[in-house]
Amino acid sequence: MIPTTHQTVELAEGLYQAYNDRNLDAWLSCFAEDALWLNIPTGERYVGPEGQKDNFTAWNTPFPRGRCEDLVIRGGDGFVVAEFNGVGVHEGPLATPEGEVAPTFKSTSLAFCDVHTVRDGKITETHRYWDLAGAAAQLGL
Repeated sequence: MIPTTHQTVELAEGLYQAYNDRNLDAWLSCFAEDALWLNIPTGERYVGPEGQKDNFTAWNTPFPRGRCEDLVIRGGDGFVVAEFNGVGVHEGPLATPEGEVAPTFKSTSLAFCDVHTVRDGKITETHRYWDLAGAAAQLGL
């Protein structure tokens, strides 16, 4: 079943609220069992429940009080796009393809855009876009 616009928007609202609340179980409940998440700037791929848990942890560990703010969600039948500012302080180790970055304790505010494909009320695929060079500059890397 292809979900309606209202359903896809509600699903995305729940996803970002769960992240802001640090509710991993609620966050995971938004994804299909075989969901694929692609971080486009880095090429990272997360698949299935364990992959989505790793993805959550990859952001939560370096930014334990980070938030998705100024959220704008636009949905359609079978898709939803979310734009937001990821705001936080780099307080924990940040895993990168080039290795781990120690906490810098610098504040960051970075624009993100997530494109989600939705089927049967669950996210089946996500493509996340953000400015990797801008993130590195804000962290002083």
